[in-house]
Amino acid sequence: MIDFVADDTPQLKAWRGEVRRFLEEALPGGPGSFRWDYDYNEDPEQWAKGLEFWRKVGRKGWVALTWPREYYGQERTPIEKWILAEEFCQYDAPAYPVIGLAVADHILRHGTHEQRKRHLKGIAEATIMWGEGFTEPGSGSDLATLTTRAHRDGAHWVINGQKTFGTAAHQCQWMCVLARTNQEVARHAGISCFLVPLDSKGISMTPLHNLAGGRQNHTFFDNVRVPAENLLGGENQAWAKIWFRMGGEQLDRGGPHIYDWSYRIMTMLNRCVRYCKETQRDGKPLSADPIVRQQLAELLLGAEGIRMLWYDNYGRFVAQSASRFGEAARHMEQTVYKEYWPKMTQTLMEIVGPIAQLQGGKWAALAGDVEYFYRTAFGNHAGGTSQLKRMVLATRGLGLPR
Repeated sequence: MIDFVADDTPQLKAWRGEVRRFLEEALPGGPGSFRWDYDYNEDPEQWAKGLEFWRKVGRKGWVALTWPREYYGQERTPIEKWILAEEFCQYDAPAYPVIGLAVADHILRHGTHEQRKRHLKGIAEATIMWGEGFTEPGSGSDLATLTTRAHRDGAHWVINGQKTFGTAAHQCQWMCVLARTNQEVARHAGISCFLVPLDSKGISMTPLHNLAGGRQNHTFFDNVRVPAENLLGGENQAWAKIWFRMGGEQLDRGGPHIYDWSYRIMTMLNRCVRYCKETQRDGKPLSADPIVRQQLAELLLGAEGIRMLWYDNYGRFVAQSASRFGEAARHMEQTVYKEYWPKMTQTLMEIVGPIAQLQGGKWAALAGDVEYFYRTAFGNHAGGTSQLKRMVLATRGLGLPR
Protein backbone atom coordinates (compact mmCIF):
# COMPACT_ATOMS: atom_id res chain seq x y z
CA MET A 1 0.00 0.00 0.00
CA ILE A 2 1.31 3.45 -0.95
CA ASP A 3 0.62 6.46 1.26
CA PHE A 4 0.57 9.99 -0.05
CA VAL A 5 1.78 12.36 2.70
CA ALA A 6 0.29 15.78 2.09
CA ASP A 7 1.30 17.72 5.20
CA ASP A 8 5.09 17.46 5.04
CA THR A 9 5.79 21.00 6.28
CA PRO A 10 4.97 22.78 9.56
CA GLN A 11 2.70 25.16 7.66
CA LEU A 12 0.67 22.33 6.13
CA LYS A 13 0.45 20.51 9.45
CA ALA A 14 -0.91 23.71 10.99
CA TRP A 15 -3.43 24.02 8.17
CA ARG A 16 -4.65 20.47 8.74
CA GLY A 17 -5.04 21.24 12.43
CA GLU A 18 -7.08 24.35 11.62
CA VAL A 19 -9.43 22.35 9.41
CA ARG A 20 -9.86 19.67 12.08
CA ARG A 21 -10.67 22.23 14.75
CA PHE A 22 -13.27 23.82 12.51
CA LEU A 23 -14.96 20.48 11.89
CA GLU A 24 -15.02 19.65 15.58
CA GLU A 25 -16.70 22.99 16.31
CA ALA A 26 -19.11 22.95 13.35
CA LEU A 27 -20.05 19.25 13.76
CA PRO A 28 -19.57 18.61 17.49
CA GLY A 29 -21.07 15.12 17.39
CA GLY A 30 -17.88 13.74 15.85
CA PRO A 31 -17.12 12.05 12.51
CA GLY A 32 -20.24 10.80 10.76
CA SER A 33 -22.55 12.43 13.32
CA PHE A 34 -24.40 14.38 10.64
CA ARG A 35 -24.70 12.87 7.20
CA TRP A 36 -26.60 14.96 4.69
CA ASP A 37 -26.76 13.69 1.12
CA TYR A 38 -28.34 16.52 -0.84
CA ASP A 39 -29.23 14.20 -3.71
CA TYR A 40 -30.84 11.53 -1.51
CA ASN A 41 -32.51 13.57 1.23
CA GLU A 42 -35.76 15.52 1.22
CA ASP A 43 -36.07 16.30 4.92
CA PRO A 44 -36.40 20.14 5.29
CA GLU A 45 -34.61 20.21 8.63
CA GLN A 46 -31.71 18.18 7.23
CA TRP A 47 -31.47 20.53 4.26
CA ALA A 48 -31.45 23.58 6.53
CA LYS A 49 -28.75 22.05 8.72
CA GLY A 50 -26.66 20.96 5.74
CA LEU A 51 -26.77 24.36 4.08
CA GLU A 52 -26.00 26.12 7.36
CA PHE A 53 -22.89 23.96 7.73
CA TRP A 54 -21.69 24.93 4.26
CA ARG A 55 -22.46 28.60 4.92
CA LYS A 56 -20.11 28.35 7.87
CA VAL A 57 -17.52 26.89 5.50
CA GLY A 58 -18.28 29.70 3.06
CA ARG A 59 -17.78 32.35 5.72
CA LYS A 60 -14.30 30.92 6.25
CA GLY A 61 -13.67 31.37 2.54
CA TRP A 62 -13.06 27.66 2.09
CA VAL A 63 -15.61 26.89 -0.62
CA ALA A 64 -13.57 29.16 -2.90
CA LEU A 65 -10.24 28.26 -1.31
CA THR A 66 -8.20 28.26 -4.55
CA TRP A 67 -10.17 30.83 -6.57
CA PRO A 68 -8.70 34.27 -7.35
CA ARG A 69 -9.24 36.88 -4.65
CA GLU A 70 -10.92 39.08 -7.23
CA TYR A 71 -13.68 36.47 -7.42
CA TYR A 72 -14.18 35.79 -3.69
CA GLY A 73 -11.39 33.24 -3.34
CA GLN A 74 -8.26 32.95 -1.20
CA GLU A 75 -5.74 31.83 -3.85
CA ARG A 76 -4.54 29.00 -1.63
CA THR A 77 -2.44 26.15 -3.03
CA PRO A 78 -3.61 22.84 -4.54
CA ILE A 79 -2.11 20.86 -1.66
CA GLU A 80 -4.09 22.94 0.85
CA LYS A 81 -7.25 22.13 -1.07
CA TRP A 82 -6.31 18.45 -1.03
CA ILE A 83 -5.84 18.52 2.76
CA LEU A 84 -9.16 20.31 3.21
CA ALA A 85 -10.99 17.70 1.13
CA GLU A 86 -9.17 14.86 2.88
CA GLU A 87 -10.17 16.09 6.33
CA PHE A 88 -13.79 16.69 5.31
CA CYS A 89 -13.96 13.17 3.88
CA GLN A 90 -12.34 11.57 6.92
CA TYR A 91 -14.79 13.41 9.18
CA ASP A 92 -17.66 12.22 6.95
CA ALA A 93 -18.89 15.80 6.69
CA PRO A 94 -21.87 16.53 4.43
CA ALA A 95 -20.87 17.26 0.85
CA TYR A 96 -21.36 20.60 -0.88
CA PRO A 97 -24.01 20.32 -3.64
CA VAL A 98 -21.51 19.56 -6.37
CA ILE A 99 -23.41 21.11 -9.29
CA GLY A 100 -22.75 24.59 -7.91
CA LEU A 101 -19.02 23.88 -7.90
CA ALA A 102 -19.18 22.61 -11.49
CA VAL A 103 -21.01 25.78 -12.55
CA ALA A 104 -18.40 27.88 -10.74
CA ASP A 105 -15.68 26.12 -12.76
CA HIS A 106 -17.53 26.90 -16.01
CA ILE A 107 -17.97 30.56 -15.03
CA LEU A 108 -14.38 30.94 -13.91
CA ARG A 109 -13.16 29.46 -17.19
CA HIS A 110 -15.51 31.04 -19.67
CA GLY A 111 -17.60 33.71 -17.96
CA THR A 112 -17.33 37.43 -18.45
CA HIS A 113 -16.09 39.59 -15.59
CA GLU A 114 -19.68 40.66 -14.95
CA GLN A 115 -20.91 37.04 -14.86
CA ARG A 116 -18.16 36.10 -12.40
CA LYS A 117 -18.94 39.00 -10.08
CA ARG A 118 -22.66 38.30 -10.22
CA HIS A 119 -22.72 34.55 -9.72
CA LEU A 120 -19.59 33.36 -7.94
CA LYS A 121 -20.27 35.11 -4.63
CA GLY A 122 -23.45 33.12 -4.00
CA ILE A 123 -21.67 29.85 -4.78
CA ALA A 124 -18.70 30.76 -2.58
CA GLU A 125 -21.01 31.61 0.33
CA ALA A 126 -23.38 28.64 -0.29
CA THR A 127 -26.32 31.03 -0.40
CA ILE A 128 -27.31 30.31 -4.01
CA MET A 129 -27.88 26.73 -5.20
CA TRP A 130 -27.55 25.60 -8.80
CA GLY A 131 -29.22 22.85 -10.79
CA GLU A 132 -27.99 21.27 -14.01
CA GLY A 133 -30.04 21.25 -17.21
CA PHE A 134 -28.03 18.93 -19.45
CA THR A 135 -29.72 15.50 -19.64
CA GLU A 136 -33.02 15.03 -21.51
CA PRO A 137 -35.46 12.09 -21.58
CA GLY A 138 -34.08 10.93 -24.93
CA SER A 139 -30.57 12.34 -24.57
CA GLY A 140 -28.49 11.10 -21.67
CA SER A 141 -24.75 10.59 -21.87
CA ASP A 142 -24.78 11.45 -25.58
CA LEU A 143 -25.63 15.11 -25.12
CA ALA A 144 -25.05 15.85 -28.79
CA THR A 145 -28.56 14.52 -29.40
CA LEU A 146 -30.29 17.04 -27.12
CA THR A 147 -33.42 18.69 -28.54
CA THR A 148 -34.04 21.67 -26.23
CA ARG A 149 -33.78 24.76 -28.40
CA ALA A 150 -33.04 28.44 -27.93
CA HIS A 151 -33.47 31.22 -30.43
CA ARG A 152 -32.46 34.87 -30.23
CA ASP A 153 -35.24 37.44 -29.89
CA GLY A 154 -33.79 40.91 -29.53
CA ALA A 155 -32.11 41.27 -26.16
CA HIS A 156 -33.21 37.80 -25.04
CA TRP A 157 -32.84 34.13 -25.82
CA VAL A 158 -36.05 32.09 -25.79
CA ILE A 159 -35.72 28.50 -24.56
CA ASN A 160 -38.12 25.63 -25.23
CA GLY A 161 -37.70 22.00 -24.25
CA GLN A 162 -37.40 19.55 -21.36
CA LYS A 163 -34.59 18.44 -19.07
CA THR A 164 -34.54 15.48 -16.71
CA PHE A 165 -32.43 14.19 -13.79
CA GLY A 166 -32.35 17.72 -12.38
CA THR A 167 -30.83 16.68 -9.05
CA ALA A 168 -32.25 18.85 -6.24
CA ALA A 169 -33.31 21.45 -8.82
CA HIS A 170 -36.46 22.16 -6.80
CA GLN A 171 -34.16 23.42 -4.03
CA CYS A 172 -32.18 25.68 -6.38
CA GLN A 173 -32.44 29.26 -7.55
CA TRP A 174 -30.52 28.94 -10.83
CA MET A 175 -29.86 26.31 -13.48
CA CYS A 176 -27.07 25.87 -16.03
CA VAL A 177 -28.89 24.87 -19.23
CA LEU A 178 -27.62 23.51 -22.55
CA ALA A 179 -29.76 24.22 -25.61
CA ARG A 180 -29.41 23.90 -29.36
CA THR A 181 -28.93 27.31 -31.00
CA ASN A 182 -27.99 26.24 -34.53
CA GLN A 183 -29.84 23.50 -36.42
CA GLU A 184 -27.71 23.74 -39.58
CA VAL A 185 -24.36 22.47 -38.30
CA ALA A 186 -23.05 19.15 -36.97
CA ARG A 187 -25.11 18.17 -33.95
CA HIS A 188 -22.32 18.76 -31.42
CA ALA A 189 -21.39 22.14 -32.91
CA GLY A 190 -24.64 24.04 -32.41
CA ILE A 191 -25.09 23.89 -28.62
CA SER A 192 -24.94 26.87 -26.25
CA CYS A 193 -24.99 27.27 -22.47
CA PHE A 194 -27.31 29.58 -20.54
CA LEU A 195 -27.47 30.69 -16.91
CA VAL A 196 -31.20 30.58 -16.15
CA PRO A 197 -32.98 31.88 -13.02
CA LEU A 198 -35.49 29.21 -11.99
CA ASP A 199 -38.14 31.75 -11.06
CA SER A 200 -38.39 32.72 -14.75
CA LYS A 201 -41.85 32.67 -16.30
CA GLY A 202 -42.45 29.47 -18.27
CA ILE A 203 -40.39 27.10 -16.09
CA SER A 204 -42.18 24.22 -14.36
CA MET A 205 -41.01 21.05 -12.62
CA THR A 206 -42.40 17.64 -11.82
CA PRO A 207 -40.72 15.27 -9.35
CA LEU A 208 -38.63 12.27 -10.29
CA HIS A 209 -38.01 10.37 -7.05
CA ASN A 210 -34.87 8.28 -6.91
CA LEU A 211 -34.25 4.90 -5.31
CA ALA A 212 -32.38 6.27 -2.30
CA GLY A 213 -35.08 8.62 -1.04
CA GLY A 214 -34.20 11.85 -2.84
CA ARG A 215 -35.88 13.84 -5.56
CA GLN A 216 -34.67 14.67 -9.01
CA ASN A 217 -36.83 16.54 -11.49
CA HIS A 218 -38.24 16.91 -14.94
CA THR A 219 -37.82 20.59 -15.81
CA PHE A 220 -39.92 22.11 -18.60
CA PHE A 221 -39.09 25.30 -20.51
CA ASP A 222 -42.03 26.94 -22.28
CA ASN A 223 -40.90 30.10 -24.09
CA VAL A 224 -38.56 31.01 -21.24
CA ARG A 225 -36.92 34.36 -21.92
CA VAL A 226 -33.33 34.71 -20.76
CA PRO A 227 -31.33 37.96 -21.07
CA ALA A 228 -28.66 37.76 -23.77
CA GLU A 229 -25.92 38.43 -21.21
CA ASN A 230 -26.77 35.08 -19.57
CA LEU A 231 -25.15 33.22 -22.46
CA LEU A 232 -22.01 31.55 -21.09
CA GLY A 233 -18.93 30.82 -23.17
CA GLY A 234 -20.14 32.09 -26.51
CA GLU A 235 -22.82 31.02 -28.96
CA ASN A 236 -22.58 27.40 -30.18
CA GLN A 237 -19.52 26.75 -28.00
CA ALA A 238 -20.94 24.63 -25.16
CA TRP A 239 -19.90 21.21 -26.46
CA ALA A 240 -16.18 21.86 -26.13
CA LYS A 241 -16.16 24.57 -23.47
CA ILE A 242 -18.81 23.35 -21.02
CA TRP A 243 -19.24 19.62 -21.61
CA PHE A 244 -15.55 18.86 -22.22
CA ARG A 245 -14.18 21.78 -20.16
CA MET A 246 -11.83 22.87 -22.90
CA GLY A 247 -10.27 26.27 -23.51
CA GLY A 248 -10.54 29.33 -21.35
CA GLU A 249 -8.21 30.29 -18.54
CA GLN A 250 -7.90 27.95 -15.57
CA LEU A 251 -8.45 30.57 -12.85
CA ASP A 252 -9.14 27.97 -10.17
CA ARG A 253 -5.69 26.56 -9.45
CA GLY A 254 -6.98 23.92 -7.04
CA GLY A 255 -6.67 20.88 -9.25
CA PRO A 256 -8.22 17.45 -8.60
CA HIS A 257 -9.03 16.28 -5.11
CA ILE A 258 -10.71 13.42 -3.30
CA TYR A 259 -14.35 12.83 -4.20
CA ASP A 260 -16.41 12.44 -1.02
CA TRP A 261 -18.45 9.44 -2.24
CA SER A 262 -15.30 7.59 -3.26
CA TYR A 263 -13.95 8.08 0.24
CA ARG A 264 -17.22 7.07 1.86
CA ILE A 265 -17.28 3.88 -0.19
CA MET A 266 -13.88 2.99 1.20
CA THR A 267 -15.05 3.77 4.72
CA MET A 268 -18.07 1.50 4.17
CA LEU A 269 -15.81 -1.27 2.92
CA ASN A 270 -13.55 -1.03 5.98
CA ARG A 271 -16.61 -1.18 8.24
CA CYS A 272 -17.73 -4.35 6.49
CA VAL A 273 -14.30 -5.92 6.93
CA ARG A 274 -14.56 -5.27 10.68
CA TYR A 275 -18.11 -6.64 10.68
CA CYS A 276 -16.92 -9.86 9.06
CA LYS A 277 -14.19 -10.26 11.67
CA GLU A 278 -16.64 -9.74 14.53
CA THR A 279 -19.69 -11.64 13.23
CA GLN A 280 -20.07 -15.37 13.75
CA ARG A 281 -21.77 -17.60 11.19
CA ASP A 282 -21.90 -21.38 11.63
CA GLY A 283 -19.66 -21.06 14.67
CA LYS A 284 -16.81 -19.14 13.04
CA PRO A 285 -16.13 -15.55 11.96
CA LEU A 286 -17.43 -14.55 8.54
CA SER A 287 -13.89 -13.49 7.70
CA ALA A 288 -12.79 -17.13 7.99
CA ASP A 289 -15.04 -18.16 5.08
CA PRO A 290 -12.73 -18.55 2.03
CA ILE A 291 -15.36 -17.18 -0.37
CA VAL A 292 -15.97 -14.11 1.80
CA ARG A 293 -12.21 -13.59 2.11
CA GLN A 294 -11.82 -13.69 -1.65
CA GLN A 295 -14.70 -11.27 -2.17
CA LEU A 296 -13.31 -8.81 0.36
CA ALA A 297 -9.81 -9.10 -1.10
CA GLU A 298 -11.09 -8.24 -4.58
CA LEU A 299 -12.99 -5.25 -3.22
CA LEU A 300 -10.01 -4.00 -1.23
CA LEU A 301 -7.80 -4.23 -4.33
CA GLY A 302 -10.37 -2.23 -6.29
CA ALA A 303 -10.56 0.43 -3.59
CA GLU A 304 -6.78 0.71 -3.49
CA GLY A 305 -6.76 1.10 -7.28
CA ILE A 306 -9.17 4.04 -7.04
CA ARG A 307 -6.97 5.63 -4.36
CA MET A 308 -3.93 5.32 -6.62
CA LEU A 309 -5.84 7.00 -9.43
CA TRP A 310 -6.56 9.96 -7.12
CA TYR A 311 -2.85 10.36 -6.59
CA ASP A 312 -2.11 9.88 -10.29
CA ASN A 313 -4.56 12.63 -11.27
CA TYR A 314 -3.12 14.97 -8.67
CA GLY A 315 0.43 14.15 -9.77
CA ARG A 316 -0.41 14.89 -13.40
CA PHE A 317 -1.91 18.21 -12.38
CA VAL A 318 1.11 19.23 -10.30
CA ALA A 319 3.45 18.16 -13.11
CA GLN A 320 1.25 20.11 -15.53
CA SER A 321 1.11 17.15 -17.86
CA ALA A 322 0.17 18.39 -21.30
CA SER A 323 -0.21 14.99 -22.91
CA ARG A 324 -3.50 14.12 -24.50
CA PHE A 325 -3.87 11.16 -22.18
CA GLY A 326 -3.02 13.38 -19.21
CA GLU A 327 -6.00 15.58 -20.03
CA ALA A 328 -8.26 12.53 -20.16
CA ALA A 329 -6.85 10.87 -17.02
CA ARG A 330 -9.69 12.04 -14.79
CA HIS A 331 -12.08 10.01 -16.95
CA MET A 332 -10.14 6.84 -16.09
CA GLU A 333 -10.64 7.36 -12.35
CA GLN A 334 -14.33 8.06 -12.93
CA THR A 335 -14.70 4.97 -15.11
CA VAL A 336 -13.18 2.70 -12.47
CA TYR A 337 -15.18 4.34 -9.69
CA LYS A 338 -18.49 4.17 -11.58
CA GLU A 339 -18.07 0.46 -12.27
CA TYR A 340 -16.68 -0.36 -8.83
CA TRP A 341 -19.47 1.28 -6.80
CA PRO A 342 -22.40 -0.99 -7.83
CA LYS A 343 -20.16 -4.05 -7.83
CA MET A 344 -19.01 -3.33 -4.28
CA THR A 345 -22.50 -2.73 -2.92
CA GLN A 346 -23.87 -5.87 -4.61
CA THR A 347 -21.06 -7.97 -3.16
CA LEU A 348 -21.49 -6.54 0.35
CA MET A 349 -25.23 -7.25 0.19
CA GLU A 350 -24.39 -10.87 -0.62
CA ILE A 351 -21.85 -11.11 2.22
CA VAL A 352 -24.07 -9.58 4.90
CA GLY A 353 -27.16 -11.38 3.59
CA PRO A 354 -30.88 -10.53 3.94
CA ILE A 355 -30.27 -8.90 7.32
CA ALA A 356 -28.56 -6.05 5.44
CA GLN A 357 -32.00 -4.78 4.44
CA LEU A 358 -32.97 -3.90 8.03
CA GLN A 359 -32.73 -0.17 8.68
CA GLY A 360 -33.09 -0.16 12.46
CA GLY A 361 -33.35 -2.23 15.62
CA LYS A 362 -30.95 -4.60 17.32
CA TRP A 363 -30.78 -6.95 14.32
CA ALA A 364 -29.84 -4.24 11.81
CA ALA A 365 -26.35 -4.92 10.48
CA LEU A 366 -24.12 -1.86 10.09
CA ALA A 367 -27.13 0.40 10.81
CA GLY A 368 -28.62 -0.49 7.43
CA ASP A 369 -25.92 1.41 5.59
CA VAL A 370 -25.03 -1.46 3.22
CA GLU A 371 -28.55 -1.45 1.78
CA TYR A 372 -28.53 2.36 1.63
CA PHE A 373 -25.25 2.35 -0.29
CA TYR A 374 -26.73 -0.31 -2.59
CA ARG A 375 -29.61 2.02 -3.46
CA THR A 376 -27.36 5.03 -3.96
CA ALA A 377 -25.25 3.11 -6.48
CA PHE A 378 -27.73 4.04 -9.23
CA GLY A 379 -26.19 7.51 -9.05
CA ASN A 380 -23.07 6.35 -10.87
CA HIS A 381 -24.60 7.66 -14.11
CA ALA A 382 -24.11 11.28 -12.99
CA GLY A 383 -21.70 13.16 -15.22
CA GLY A 384 -21.83 10.41 -17.83
CA THR A 385 -21.92 6.64 -17.68
CA SER A 386 -18.78 4.51 -17.51
CA GLN A 387 -19.35 3.60 -21.19
CA LEU A 388 -19.14 7.30 -22.08
CA LYS A 389 -15.99 7.70 -20.01
CA ARG A 390 -14.43 4.74 -21.83
CA MET A 391 -15.27 6.38 -25.14
CA VAL A 392 -13.61 9.62 -24.04
CA LEU A 393 -10.51 7.72 -22.95
CA ALA A 394 -10.34 5.90 -26.28
CA THR A 395 -10.94 8.86 -28.58
CA ARG A 396 -9.52 11.84 -26.71
CA GLY A 397 -6.98 9.99 -24.58
CA LEU A 398 -5.59 7.42 -27.03
CA GLY A 399 -6.64 8.99 -30.33
CA LEU A 400 -8.60 5.93 -31.47
CA PRO A 401 -11.35 6.32 -34.09
CA ARG A 402 -14.98 6.16 -33.00
